Amino acid sequence: MKRFDHHFKGQFPLIKDVAANNRFAYRTTIKRETPHLVSAYVDYIRNHGNPWKINGYVADPTLSEAMEALFSSKMKLMAYISAIRTENTGKCCPMCGSLGSAQVDHYLPIKHFPEFAVFKPNLFPICGCNQSKKHKTIGPNPGERFLHPTYDRKISERGIFVRIREHGGTPTYTVTFAKPKRVRDPSAFDFHSRTLISKNKLTQHVKGNFERFCRRPSSVVTVFKRRDPASKVELREMLCDEIEEASRQHRTKNNW
Repeated sequence: MKRFDHHFKGQFPLIKDVAANNRFAYRTTIKRETPHLVSAYVDYIRNHGNPWKINGYVADPTLSEAMEALFSSKMKLMAYISAIRTENTGKCCPMCGSLGSAQVDHYLPIKHFPEFAVFKPNLFPICGCNQSKKHKTIGPNPGERFLHPTYDRKISERGIFVRIREHGGTPTYTVTFAKPKRVRDPSAFDFHSRTLISKNKLTQHVKGNFERFCRRPSSVVTVFKRRDPASKVELREMLCDEIEEASRQHRTKNNW
């Protein structure tokens, strides 16, 4: 999980520019729906993209087709969509924290909310956890939803923990999730964590790196290439420094 800064400057006039583009087959539909789209954008910003507070558009096949075509189009006006993907490929996923973003996800799925198909605050780079998210918007219980990478503050604070313990020479790995103090919505955090973060994949990731660390510590903690720790205290300090550096590099404490 990671905070992802988005700026929506230019998103409102963008719709009018699309409606005036004679090369876009659905320009008439976009022009007709411009007042609704602008109103929906304002509603999205006001309610921080919260699906519990946004009604969504009444099903209209024509608008859905138009917005899907716009999202997939290669017109220059839509270049920012591919840029989200290319600029973040291989970086930390804002939704689950793994290092493999290679797709563009609609926070509010295009299937249910076509009006936000090209709205920049609704678009984020994402990794394979997109297969778990799919077309979901909310959970079965009140308040359950995915955390919004822009509007849910402090999600970059540590919320994912893996405890390694040795029992008879065999390490065991326990994954837990704990809501950071300044993430306000516990229902959203719990739903988000258990839906998008695979404990099995995370365990395998940690297990592989821990085994590599045991075989050759400097392959994981680079400072060991220059010097060995002189004491347990210094070892702890060096490990903490390595963790802090990774957090700075990925801009989140939940990177894996």
